[in-house]
Amino acid sequence: MQRLIARVSIAWLLLANVIGLWLASLLLWPRLGDGVAPFTYGRWMPLHMDWQLYGWCSLPLLGILAVWYWNHNDKALERARLAFALWSAALLVGGIYWLLGEAVGKPFLNWAGASRWFFAGTLVAIWLLLCRGWWEGSKRTFRSKGERLGIWIRGIVAAALGVVPFVLYFVSDTRVYPPVDPDSGGATGHSLLASTLGIVALMGGLPRFGLGLGIAAESEKSAILRERVYWMFYGVSIVVYLLIQHGDASNRHFDQIAGLGSLLVWPLLLLWYWRVFQWSPSSRWWRVAFFFWWAMLALDGWVSFLPGVLEFVKFTNAMVAHAHLAMAGMVTGLNMIILLELGSDDVSRASLSRPLWCVVWNFALLAFVVVLTLQGVREGQQPGRLFYFDEATEIIYGVRWASGALMVLCSLVWLGGLVKRRDVR
Repeated sequence: MQRLIARVSIAWLLLANVIGLWLASLLLWPRLGDGVAPFTYGRWMPLHMDWQLYGWCSLPLLGILAVWYWNHNDKALERARLAFALWSAALLVGGIYWLLGEAVGKPFLNWAGASRWFFAGTLVAIWLLLCRGWWEGSKRTFRSKGERLGIWIRGIVAAALGVVPFVLYFVSDTRVYPPVDPDSGGATGHSLLASTLGIVALMGGLPRFGLGLGIAAESEKSAILRERVYWMFYGVSIVVYLLIQHGDASNRHFDQIAGLGSLLVWPLLLLWYWRVFQWSPSSRWWRVAFFFWWAMLALDGWVSFLPGVLEFVKFTNAMVAHAHLAMAGMVTGLNMIILLELGSDDVSRASLSRPLWCVVWNFALLAFVVVLTLQGVREGQQPGRLFYFDEATEIIYGVRWASGALMVLCSLVWLGGLVKRRDVR
């Protein structure tokens, strides 16, 4: 099961990265696009963004649900294969629509026409499979109150997941819009805070409930304390979210700035909380990367939101750098941790835990973020640089292309290891 989840997840990472490298190539050598007309830069872009989000960023989380509801056995493996095949088919159908120019135009919500129905139907089908797994699990004999409580928690989570297909279908409608910052035209502080707190909750529950990690005997008292502190701060954050202005709100308002700034505490607090769990040594390098990129993301996001800064970097490559801090940095670190801790498969751990390729990936990303942030500052000073090439822009885009090529190479090495390696036991 763990190897299947890792293979499909990394395969979609590779596909999305190849599209990203193609887009970087078009920026350097635009005439390449003549050979694939009418599939323009704008038509390829949703494939890169949405395949990263719904492919690489989502499938490890689907893997957690697969293990949670179906466990590790032959029947579970069949269900997992079906679920991952349906999900992958939905992404391919979406890709065809986006290449044909059938897209909503909303970042990460480009499901249009039949692809919108297909994706929502896929989510419903997988949800039914999860519910069936829960129903079968609820009929077994429980050895303790903890096991009985666990099955009830799984039932509540399954019920909550049932609304996801309908919500995604609804928000993909072109007539539905999120709150807008009237001064920048971007996201509001409270909407960014709400979406991030959802991820913070997932991270808090990941080691104990998602991955089933144990706690060292000498750390049990400390674990109780840290868990209480973590969720107490989470409760405080929810109160902060409820108190600040909702709806269309400007980034010039103090409550929006303070609310978003409250996120700066979470990387350190989660690091403190996670230290009591018994992690595998194989995920050590990726845990370091995850916390580094999350801290950088929180700081960069808050600084970029400040009045004067947001207007300066909006619609520049600095925002592209910020998006890659999130996707290629924090989320990739988190997903690698999940893929390595989801079981004890030797092939998955041997393929994904090699320090060399972890360092190469993160070094390439660091170069990518630095040069695109620099380019964003240049474009903020002189917007014409966004549209007219100069020598410095060409060098920066060259570094961007080389960084993307290294990321493609890393994902190719990881997938190759997962496909070629046999059991080492």
